[in-house]
Amino acid sequence: METMQTEQHIQNFLKDRICELLERPELSDDLMLDTQLSEVGMDSVMLVNLMVHIEQHYQIFYEDDELLEENFATIQVISDKIQEKLGLGD
Repeated sequence: METMQTEQHIQNFLKDRICELLERPELSDDLMLDTQLSEVGMDSVMLVNLMVHIEQHYQIFYEDDELLEENFATIQVISDKIQEKLGLGD
């Protein structure tokens, strides 16, 4: 699969899960790649849930030292990390 297409897929997956976890489907249109997730109401419990979704969906694993809030700050940051773990980096 082409990297750009994969990146878009990952970002859409993240946006869908975030809106689901926040129970705010209407947020989808306003959620940008650089939106701070803490600003839209994502708390640490939701971030853990999001991480579990990511691990299951992409068959990847986050190490304990990666479980930092800054690694889950925005959709772009999370997407970049997933691509890195999938070996799709530049």
